[in-house]
Amino acid sequence: MSGAKKIFVQSMMISTGILFLNGILAVFQHFFGDGDDIVLLWYHPITIILTGVLCALPTLLLRNRDQWGRKTFLLRVSLHALTLYAVILGTGWLFQWYTDTEGCVSVSIVFFLVYAFVWLSSHWLDKQDEKQINLALESIRDQE
Repeated sequence: MSGAKKIFVQSMMISTGILFLNGILAVFQHFFGDGDDIVLLWYHPITIILTGVLCALPTLLLRNRDQWGRKTFLLRVSLHALTLYAVILGTGWLFQWYTDTEGCVSVSIVFFLVYAFVWLSSHWLDKQDEKQINLALESIRDQE
């Protein structure tokens, strides 16, 4: 997948993951907590999309990962995760997604769930691209 396409796909996956998990948390809060605290302000959707784009950009740190050793891979993934976590906490504080420690913990949980979702989805999409490329190469070989 090209760099620009990967960033676009990751932006959409991250934004979708944030919206989806926040929706699930809101449902739980509505039924099992104080549902009066659930508020979606007019600027929240654009901040979620902006956060998705900002979180997709550090993906460039992970290019050519199949050429790395185990230590380099772990170092870059750790740096990637910490960078994204800082972006999420920063944008969450700036856009007032949370105002107290409980909100920060909630945002942190959502971050780690979305991070795992995006990793798994990206891995699956990469494998699908590999399969398509291999099928195309096999069909070319068969024609020769």
